[in-house]
Amino acid sequence: MKNKSVYFYLRIILVFVFLTINAHIQTSRAQVVNQLLVVVGNQIITTRDLMQAVNLEYGQQQFSHLSLDAQNKAKQKQLSKLIDDLLLAHLAKKKGIEITAKEIDLTIKRVMEQNKMNDEELEKALEHQGMSLESYRIKLTRDLLRTKLINQEIKPHIILSDAEILSYARENSLFPENDAQIILSQILLPEAKTAAEKDKMKQTVAKIRKRLAKGESFASLAREFSTGPAANSGGKLGNFKKGQLLPGIETVAVGKLPVNQMSEVIHTRFGNDLIMVLKRNDPQAGQTREALAPEVETRIKNALFTEKVTHELEQMLVKLRQEVSVKYKN
Repeated sequence: MKNKSVYFYLRIILVFVFLTINAHIQTSRAQVVNQLLVVVGNQIITTRDLMQAVNLEYGQQQFSHLSLDAQNKAKQKQLSKLIDDLLLAHLAKKKGIEITAKEIDLTIKRVMEQNKMNDEELEKALEHQGMSLESYRIKLTRDLLRTKLINQEIKPHIILSDAEILSYARENSLFPENDAQIILSQILLPEAKTAAEKDKMKQTVAKIRKRLAKGESFASLAREFSTGPAANSGGKLGNFKKGQLLPGIETVAVGKLPVNQMSEVIHTRFGNDLIMVLKRNDPQAGQTREALAPEVETRIKNALFTEKVTHELEQMLVKLRQEVSVKYKN
């Protein structure tokens, strides 16, 4: 009987110890779940804020399937955005920019209409992302503040010059191509295989160059020396666009060789070419804003505008980080 009593009390003690340890574990877990991460001015960012932002951006399921490295990068990206949002909220308050409850309500209404949701479905969707309606409204407030700040403090000062638009169009090949790029003439000399043939070719090229320098025309020299099919027409090959010539000839003809000047020998599978560009359309001659299709110009403006807004916003945030304290807690 005595042994049974001891055994009974031992069981009570073990249960008590287990419950105490379990309570401690649960408390520790609760602390980890919503740990303080960053203090921005007098505002805080917790792990719960971070995970809500992550889940809203990626979705809980999608995020859980990412590698550990990808998850850490995603968290870092969202944490930076949360910090930026609080910095911008600080500036908005300073500038007297506010977001009303009505504006948030209208935004939520648009979201629900676009996704064909009712109130209950929205709350369920938010709950699935680990977010309450209240925290969603806070996020919308920050997003709308960012938009208002950009519209008020950045966009009115952005100007797009003709030079910027034309430069972007050239760099991204957005101008229509000219039909005739170059008018080309050729003297084709036979392929030289032996040392004697190569020496003879060099002598012929030197003779052509000397007579050309004395004033003879390339056309007359082509009739005399060229073995190509255009010899009888003075070596004139016609009009060519970029991409229509043999690679070796095109490299020289399209941009390097001055007009009305004979090239060095160009080796091709047909023999040895001496070419002369009689006329070359300046690729930039017709590259004006008028030459751009309206939809292309709109696309360029949008791209440049976005670039400038992003740059100005980054500069704004750099200044704000100097004004507002940002303290990381772990």
